[in-house]
Amino acid sequence: MFAGNIGDAQDFPAILQAAEALKHDRRIRWLVVGDGRAADWVRQEVEKHGLAGSVLMLGRYPLERMPSFYMHADALLVSLRDEPIFSMTIPGKLQSYLAAGKPVLAMLNGEGADIVQSSGAGLACPAGDGQALAEAVLKLAMMSDEERKIMGRKAFEINKTEFDREMLISRLDNWFKQLASRANLG
Repeated sequence: MFAGNIGDAQDFPAILQAAEALKHDRRIRWLVVGDGRAADWVRQEVEKHGLAGSVLMLGRYPLERMPSFYMHADALLVSLRDEPIFSMTIPGKLQSYLAAGKPVLAMLNGEGADIVQSSGAGLACPAGDGQALAEAVLKLAMMSDEERKIMGRKAFEINKTEFDREMLISRLDNWFKQLASRANLG
């Protein structure tokens, strides 16, 4: 499942390349929840390449509905184009995906991909590489339910230890206190 903005930055050409490579595998369905500038183009490409049986465009839903979509997904896809600026950011979507406790498929470069890979929360491949994304999707599809559940638990845990709002506020507060005490000593 991909959820969110359907725009140029999300690199739907590469996502559709992966979908086309896997379109005959009946285990694989790509659910796209969201809307954006590129949504009409994506719909046209899905039709043009005969992907309607494997790529389902569900449209836009309120943010409050996203947890129910996540709950039914086997994996959550986050992607950004292969651009230097995108490798320097962690997509906000990644945090909500991790909090959902589902395996993450990341077609990203940089820190976001490193978090997914090093935590064991999912599988990552280079940004812009539709073929590598297809391979990651197949690898995930061939895993047991238990292996995918373990990935989901790791996703939830890394979210708790690295992105929890209360923990981050507490960490920031401690840094300010340390800086203030150093300033008072000097």
